[in-house]
Amino acid sequence: MTDRSPLASVPPALPPAPEAPLPGTPEPVTEPLPPPGNRRDPLTIAAVGLFVIAVLFALYFGREVLLPIMLALILSFLLRPLVRALYRVGIPEGIGAAIMVITLFGSVLLAVYTLSAPAAEWVNRMPRVLHELEFKLGDIRAGIERAREASRQIEQIAKETGNEGGPVREVVLRGPSLMEQAVSQVEAVIVNVLILQVLLYFFLARGRHSLEALIGTMRNVDDRVHYAMVAATLQQNIAVYLLTITVINAALGIATGLLMWLWGLPNPALWGVLVAVANYIPFIGPAVMTGVLFLVSVLTFDGLGTILLPPLSFVALTTIEGNFLTPMIVGRRLSLNPIAVFVSILFWGWLWGIPGALLAVPILAILKILFDAHEPLKPVGAVLGG
Repeated sequence: MTDRSPLASVPPALPPAPEAPLPGTPEPVTEPLPPPGNRRDPLTIAAVGLFVIAVLFALYFGREVLLPIMLALILSFLLRPLVRALYRVGIPEGIGAAIMVITLFGSVLLAVYTLSAPAAEWVNRMPRVLHELEFKLGDIRAGIERAREASRQIEQIAKETGNEGGPVREVVLRGPSLMEQAVSQVEAVIVNVLILQVLLYFFLARGRHSLEALIGTMRNVDDRVHYAMVAATLQQNIAVYLLTITVINAALGIATGLLMWLWGLPNPALWGVLVAVANYIPFIGPAVMTGVLFLVSVLTFDGLGTILLPPLSFVALTTIEGNFLTPMIVGRRLSLNPIAVFVSILFWGWLWGIPGALLAVPILAILKILFDAHEPLKPVGAVLGG
């Protein structure tokens, strides 16, 4: 029999349990975060930032020159396969380029001439249109009247307060008249169209030779092959993309015009053409046209159900086109990130207005192809589209 101490049967004391963290308290980090693999030089970051700012200034203040150049370049991507097809049948590139330029701008001029009458009619009807809208939308009209009355009262109070110190002299700055502004805008449009025609002709007639001469100046054979392949990829993908989107937009415009004709909306051809053009601006263009068709429907019909039929049918068409037709046809040849597309529309629309918004998606597609072709910029290309 062995002697056992009373303490021998007592188990060793357990360590105290950790206190539970208070609600909402973040868990402590047990391991330090790894440092970044490549540390960036602050001078390099500053230089890149200054370069980006300089590019933004150049794009904004040089838009009068850069906008027609970019538009001519993108149109040359679209028309280059047709010029090449004419060259295969024995027509020189210079003559083929002239045929394409005349055909394109002749078609645009014919469309503008055909649709100018109904468009001018709607512009002349605008005061009566606003009056009819105020009459049909009675509650909204009452709110507008109350806001106007409040504004008049505030203006009267401001005048009475300002007159306490004596008479106040008003200085009126007279700018150019409406007619002078219209004439100036028409002159600017004509000059830009002429510049665009000349640039487009030279891009189509001499663009290939200029590109070959530029690539031929490179001493490294690998660089020549690489940039020749990049140029071919850019030409092929952008041409197919623009042609596909143009056919889809034309089909959407025709379908919209037919639907508006079936519903009895006036000038259905005008709305079809506007839809085809506006659909080059994803998200924003269809939304604007939905509002336009709703307003026209309000002015044309009386019943709520009849008023909603044209805009709702257009929404159904754009939903089918945007979610099924375009992804199925375009496929993954040049898929773009929707976030990047929307940001690109906002950015180029801010820089160059409506023409910039129309060119936003083709410019984004061009940048994606160029980024994917250069190893350091591939992550940016991956962000722009997968």
